[in-house]
Amino acid sequence: MEQKVGVSLCTSGWAKRIIGSRICLVEKGFATVLSPLLPAMDVERSEDYEECVVVEDMERVSGETAPFFSKIMPLVSNSTPYLKLDEDKQDYVVKAARRIAERETLRPETEIFCQMNEHLAALQRLQLILEFLYDYASAAKPLAEKPSLGEQLFVDFMKSLALHYADRRTVTDYAAEACLTVRHFSTLIQQYSGQTPKHWIHIFTINQAKHLLMQPGMQVKEVADRLGFPEQFTFRKYFKTHTGVSPTDYREGKTTVNK
Repeated sequence: MEQKVGVSLCTSGWAKRIIGSRICLVEKGFATVLSPLLPAMDVERSEDYEECVVVEDMERVSGETAPFFSKIMPLVSNSTPYLKLDEDKQDYVVKAARRIAERETLRPETEIFCQMNEHLAALQRLQLILEFLYDYASAAKPLAEKPSLGEQLFVDFMKSLALHYADRRTVTDYAAEACLTVRHFSTLIQQYSGQTPKHWIHIFTINQAKHLLMQPGMQVKEVADRLGFPEQFTFRKYFKTHTGVSPTDYREGKTTVNK
């Protein structure tokens, strides 16, 4: 699998995002580095969340930027994992990403022009990514301290949840994995995140369900199977309890009421 490096700019809403071993609140105007050195996953997103993303193969980026790429990336991985851009810079990134997207949609009729167009698109992606990495590295602030016990526990819990949401839906499973009692585990998670582990299990499961329901040709029964529900009826009841609408109504675009 090709590894990618790039930049993600939040253009609307907010997201709680685990980046490396940290959890961050990414809001409008915040840009984050996308890199295999900083694995990222969203814990929660607002309904109006939107982002502008530009990525390029890590091998191409490192090859075009030797010898300083290998020196910048460790700095990135040991720094605060986001950068707040001013309005002019946000506008620049959005417009540059739009130009790149427009070029990527071009389909020249001859092979030579196809190759030239692909190369130009790659150069545009490289330029934007390198400009961001330069700004990011210049403003990078070293992490002041190691993650707290609550933060590290929450990060580990969410990473495990991302792997096992279809077969582990009880707090007991995750508390046992952390070698803690359910009560102690729940207390630490709630003290750090403001929500119970059960809340996060529901949120993650529902978000996965919403994503699958919007996939073309995906039947409700298949979604239920993917999520580990024993039968379609159980999934429908679970989904409606936590969103206010049935899976079918959600797919048809009817208003949801998140609980």
